[in-house]
Amino acid sequence: MNLTGVVLAAGASRRMGFPKTQLLWHGETYLARLVRLFGECSRVVVVLREAAEVAGASVVVNPDPERGMLSSLQLGMATAAGPVLFTPVDFGHVRAATVHGLVNAYRGQPVLNPRCDGRRGHPTLISHQTARALLAMAPTANPKDLLQTLPPAWFDCDDPGILRDVDDPEAYRRVVAEL
Repeated sequence: MNLTGVVLAAGASRRMGFPKTQLLWHGETYLARLVRLFGECSRVVVVLREAAEVAGASVVVNPDPERGMLSSLQLGMATAAGPVLFTPVDFGHVRAATVHGLVNAYRGQPVLNPRCDGRRGHPTLISHQTARALLAMAPTANPKDLLQTLPPAWFDCDDPGILRDVDDPEAYRRVVAEL
């Protein structure tokens, strides 16, 4: 399938107070865990604010991450030759079975989202054509402007971790306590 995995980790983590890439989940950092979970991909790309070595992944530096998440996504998928599986690093607690199930459920849909309790979450899997359309958008645009116009496809799961964005220490404490 030539699937490219992209982990978006160029945010400033201002509310967290330190890089979210270093949050721990079952003994692994969020970043290392997501790279491992995306191991089904032909290639994994991590988008960071500054250069660093990341085992098992290629690193792309976003020179201007304040432009927004789409700018990082565009950098991460720029060389993708097929579908793209992506997530913000905030979702390092997603279950391995969810990532595996999402990849196995993909049948060329423009966008395939995991869904738990009727709500969409991350990671998201998009077709090569959808990736090309996102690449054509202005870097300051919102990717939802395109993704919400596409016919929805769902991978239903029982993983509340797909819904739990971790932006600050309190959100992280809740995720650790509840998942």
